[in-house]
Amino acid sequence: MEQFKLAAETGRATGSASSRRLRADNKIPAVMYGHGSDPVTLTLDRLRFRAALNAAGPNAIITLEVDGRDYLTIVKDMQRDTIANRVTHIDFLLISLDERLVVDVPVHIVGEAVVAGREGAVVQQQLMSLTVESPAGVIPPTFEVDVSELSLDNPIRVSDLALPEGMESQVETDTLVVIAQRSRAAVAAEQADEEEAPELDGEDDDALDDAD
Repeated sequence: MEQFKLAAETGRATGSASSRRLRADNKIPAVMYGHGSDPVTLTLDRLRFRAALNAAGPNAIITLEVDGRDYLTIVKDMQRDTIANRVTHIDFLLISLDERLVVDVPVHIVGEAVVAGREGAVVQQQLMSLTVESPAGVIPPTFEVDVSELSLDNPIRVSDLALPEGMESQVETDTLVVIAQRSRAAVAAEQADEEEAPELDGEDDDALDDAD
């Protein structure tokens, strides 16, 4: 699992007015807590935090450099302004690399669904993220699911995912992750073919009887 290091400043003033000034200066107010320690109020650079999050995903281990000391953390909670789509506050949780955490890991589809395409089927993702319990140090940014062998009779289930050692799924193993489903166009084409297929009517049957 990738780790990122960010510098954080302490000693910020609290309150909504102070937080608004920080955000206007492209800073993000935050707090760090865990392992029985008192919460510490922090300030981070917005652009650097966003770059780390985009590169490693929401479960990234982030080393916060605070007053000359390094602290291993993950993002426990992140508040957003839904209108501006900007992070307004971050909660960082102190961790150790061997500490077991319960997190949601995003599921991303990769590859080309060649087999499903030949069957006139389309890919339908059923599970967008997988909840796992895992040592912090082995949590991946995403689970990549290859759909190149996906077919109507061969869906992908949680049991088909390769989990790192020590990681346990919190979802039933037979849960569907990705399925192949007949497209509307393929179904319509089949129905049209069936309607156009020649059928023997009563007169044809009589003719056959006469011939006998």
